[in-house]
Amino acid sequence: MPHTLRASSAPNGLNIQVTRVEHDGLYLRIWRASVDELIEVDSADRRDFVLVHGIGVSSQYFERLALTLAKVGMVYLVDLPGFAGVPRPSHPLEIADFGRLVGGWIEQQGLVDPVIIGHSMGAQVVTEVLAQHPGLSTHAVLIGPPVNVEERSTTLQALRFLQSTVFESSRTRRIAMSGYVRCGPRWFAQTLPRMMRYPIEERLAEVDASVLVLRGVHDWVAPEGWVDLVAGLPTKGRWEEVPGAAHAVIYDHSDEVAALVMDHLRR
Repeated sequence: MPHTLRASSAPNGLNIQVTRVEHDGLYLRIWRASVDELIEVDSADRRDFVLVHGIGVSSQYFERLALTLAKVGMVYLVDLPGFAGVPRPSHPLEIADFGRLVGGWIEQQGLVDPVIIGHSMGAQVVTEVLAQHPGLSTHAVLIGPPVNVEERSTTLQALRFLQSTVFESSRTRRIAMSGYVRCGPRWFAQTLPRMMRYPIEERLAEVDASVLVLRGVHDWVAPEGWVDLVAGLPTKGRWEEVPGAAHAVIYDHSDEVAALVMDHLRR
């Protein structure tokens, strides 16, 4: 997560702890971020957050958002198996496998009603966590969820991703490339078809949490029509978009995302 964290951007009293978790032969890396005094919220409003990254990249995408949310509660950034140097399994994992692993870790950790946030493929993983573990969380946020049911083609999704990349900052593109290199082409190629065929539109219908779906206005991976459809599937779902942002809205527009997350909790 904080590979490029500068002291000037860190809140006073910031604590970072890194652990590697093993469950059924699979590994997660967990970055836990907190600040000594949560001066921005009453103790009754304190919340824990679990952040799940997308395909090929890592929790580094979340570092700016995590610094803001850490003023509200404990933040757990998850690096999934095979990504960011976490040991690769001997076999490909389905989205349901990632969800089972993350959900099992949340239960094992004893987190009480955490806010679960997923970006891109991470939104699929979060959906699976919620579907597999009813009652685990009352609030979730899905950011740029794939895959548009009308464009469930690897070629089309690559094109949409490139269209969105035009509107990303050079810093965001460098973070993405670094993540892809660490992931490696083999694990990426094994995971991609699982992401492409994951039926998020079916699994969300089984979710009972209050779900906020977010997109950047230039996110062609998650276009407006698709996001509107996705947000209408949970009983308590709605969507918002961030002006000027693209698919990696969580990095370049972390303050706007944090504000929308907190507004979602107040609702």
